[in-house]
Amino acid sequence: MTDNTDYSMTPDDALFIAGLCQFDLDFRRTAIQAALERDGPGRLVELLAQFVGMANSVAANCAEMSDTVLITECHVHPDRFSSVNLPTIFGACQGVMLAQKCDPAGACHGCAYRLGSIANQSPITTSDAEFMAHDRKGFMCHAYLDDDSVPERVCVGHAKAARFQPSTIPSAT
Repeated sequence: MTDNTDYSMTPDDALFIAGLCQFDLDFRRTAIQAALERDGPGRLVELLAQFVGMANSVAANCAEMSDTVLITECHVHPDRFSSVNLPTIFGACQGVMLAQKCDPAGACHGCAYRLGSIANQSPITTSDAEFMAHDRKGFMCHAYLDDDSVPERVCVGHAKAARFQPSTIPSAT
């Protein structure tokens, strides 16, 4: 295992980030704006770079912990899985792009096309959904499974997104 330490932070920076995590979006904007005015853009760029490293570390540690729990507590042999498909910052960024393709009304709570769901932030799931973008029946909903745990229905979000046609930019002729 590699150390998940692709970041470094002072205790003051960690306290600032911890404070941001406790409050709503408006407060976070206000606090970040104040930090920008107080410390300048260079300091804020460095803090963001370090925060991304920390967020990636947290996601990697969650994956390692879930694998450990599956092995030690659930007695799942490591050969039976390559890792749990957990949310990551990268997956969440892909999920933002996926979610803009349709209105999730009618989709299940965990739909990959619903912003902020676990599936919407999981890199494997969002990659699979994007790969299947032109196959209306290829991406199935995992909320409805048969007795063998095989999905029975096409994902509502996927079906809606398959109808999504981005506006085209007229070519200059």
